[in-house]
Amino acid sequence: MHGRHSHGEARRAGAVVVMLGLVLLTACAGDSGPIGSESPGDRSTSGPAATSPEEGLDGDGGDGPEMNPTPVHETSELVSEHLSSWQEYSSASEAELQVAFYSGNPACYGVRSVVEETDTQVRVATISGTLPDAIDSACTQEARYVALVIELDEPLGEREVVPLTEVELTR
Repeated sequence: MHGRHSHGEARRAGAVVVMLGLVLLTACAGDSGPIGSESPGDRSTSGPAATSPEEGLDGDGGDGPEMNPTPVHETSELVSEHLSSWQEYSSASEAELQVAFYSGNPACYGVRSVVEETDTQVRVATISGTLPDAIDSACTQEARYVALVIELDEPLGEREVVPLTEVELTR
């Protein structure tokens, strides 16, 4: 019986030694010393990068310049259309909205809008698509921040402007 007891004590002693070794390794790893230290010349001088599309666009999320959309005109004939969610809007006049969104290179891509008006809402869809003359062209994949002025049937007034997400697209 004494042999069994001493075997258990040896196991416990071994476990204690292993635990002490782990504690020492952990303590040493926490000391960064000169290797992990940071000298004044190593510090970053730039601010944090924007983490979402909303940051930095309106000046609230970053120190960069405000993005101004490039004005574009509607194109009636497009192919391979897709919805392009508008980012913001403003009143261009009493009965005009200006919506800003991302589209492609204007040499290859055009835009159009679909508007549904009620007494309380103006629903707007912005659509991007390929120009018919550019179907067989080598078009670059680039994002352009554009603005489209849309004429309303009635003055905007107090109506709410909301995205329209269900529209017929030309494939």
